[in-house]
Amino acid sequence: MSTAPTAQQWKELYEAAERYKKAAIWRWLSNSHLFGVRDPASGEIGYCCVFGNGGEMFGLAAYMGSEGLRMIVDMLAGELDEDPMYSQHCLLFSLDDRSELEPSEYKRIKQLGLSYRGKNSWPTFRLHEPGFMPWPELTAAQVDYLALALEQAVLVGQAFQRNPDELIEGDKDVYLVREIRPSSGNGLEWHDAWLAPEAPETDEGLSASAVPLDELRIVKALKGVKAGAGVWEADSFYVAMPIQEEERPYYPKMTLIVDQATGQILKFALSKGAEAATVAAESLLKLVEQHRVLPKEVWVGSEAAGDALLPLAEALKLELLWSPELPALSEARAAMEQRFG
Repeated sequence: MSTAPTAQQWKELYEAAERYKKAAIWRWLSNSHLFGVRDPASGEIGYCCVFGNGGEMFGLAAYMGSEGLRMIVDMLAGELDEDPMYSQHCLLFSLDDRSELEPSEYKRIKQLGLSYRGKNSWPTFRLHEPGFMPWPELTAAQVDYLALALEQAVLVGQAFQRNPDELIEGDKDVYLVREIRPSSGNGLEWHDAWLAPEAPETDEGLSASAVPLDELRIVKALKGVKAGAGVWEADSFYVAMPIQEEERPYYPKMTLIVDQATGQILKFALSKGAEAATVAAESLLKLVEQHRVLPKEVWVGSEAAGDALLPLAEALKLELLWSPELPALSEARAAMEQRFG
């Protein structure tokens, strides 16, 4: 069970944020100067990205683990498939306007006896996780780690002030990581280490296990097919329509299957992100069962959708094709997003 931070832990985080603000390391570090800070408690590395060099957003994001690193690297390279609003996993500190604070944050600041004035002066702290809205209620462990990350970021910034590009020169497969090690005495000290990221956990086999195949149902569906159909387009994607079923709101994933020739929406469903693979496969199978037709091809617009539908497509002997453009589905998606606001 996650522990809520104490007032003292929050105070130390706000103090670390103030020191980071005064150091203003964004004057010479850009968001491409990535470095890591290993959490002494969990051992996980947060890869830190400094914001402020462009003069618009000021702060620090710690992207957690190798998956978090891969996301920020892809985002900086312009190779990210999804909007980072839906896909990033990080702890974010930013300096914002008073109007951008949640009521609970403003209350906390007042209870701690702190005061801020002016534009880009109010500290905010958010947990970003894939599929969820940014969340201001951090755990004690997250507050402690973010305070450490801010302190170490100041030290890294000061150490590389004269030549910040040393952080990105040389071996592209290693990153500077600040981590605690035993000192020559009996204590612990922070050290520099140049480390290659750990291999991210793979999702190999996930789609097959997430969408178990009912072989008898598939046989019945194939026996019931009376005619062929044209090309269907299928995809699942996050939509900016937060749903709050429990305490923390999440962004749902919309699954669409569209007839390419007519543009008709054949299936539409909303689900949590983790359930999207199952929903996509179930939607495709139900279409075959209900309409007793089998499409000539199914085009998918993302790797995730392809992984979700591949086991079923193989069982149905359907040709599954990835396409960077889904003309009918794109039009249907725009109409649905406009409908849902």
